Amino acid sequence: MIEFFSVNEISKLLKISHSSVLYYIKTKKLKATQVGKIYIISKEDFGEFLKEHKSKKKRLKENQTTFEF
Repeated sequence: MIEFFSVNEISKLLKISHSSVLYYIKTKKLKATQVGKIYIISKEDFGEFLKEHKSKKKRLKENQTTFEF
């Protein structure tokens, strides 16, 4: 059986605002299905979102220049 998360559950798990989760959905960075007036996010889609953001963070850290004074 497929498990789903609500926008509120995702916002609590990631410790971000409800509107930030909606932003990710609207910009298609987080896949979601609209059911009536709410969005649901499958466990698999949430996992993909986390993987994508983890790899982006890693690339940003690798590209950062450190300054020594």
